[in-house]
Amino acid sequence: MDKRDKTLIIVAIVICVIISCLSPFIASGDPDGLEKSAEDAGVGEDVATEVFASPFPDYSYEPLESIGEVGVLILGALLTLICGFAVGEVVKRKG
Repeated sequence: MDKRDKTLIIVAIVICVIISCLSPFIASGDPDGLEKSAEDAGVGEDVATEVFASPFPDYSYEPLESIGEVGVLILGALLTLICGFAVGEVVKRKG
């Protein structure tokens, strides 16, 4: 990996962290996502069964309030980047 690639990866990580820090404050409080679709279809939370409990429900860590939201989002972004890098390494070795 050359210096230019490393610089690009570092810039991408910094951008992910910045977006993670800002998103709890600029995101809509009433999003149109999966929960909204389930509500529109009449599927309540009591009907759905969990396969396993989420470690961070609603993208937050309750004891830390809004700081917890930022931390969970940064953790998620970094885990996603690490998983993507790992998949890339596996594909590169097989190819």
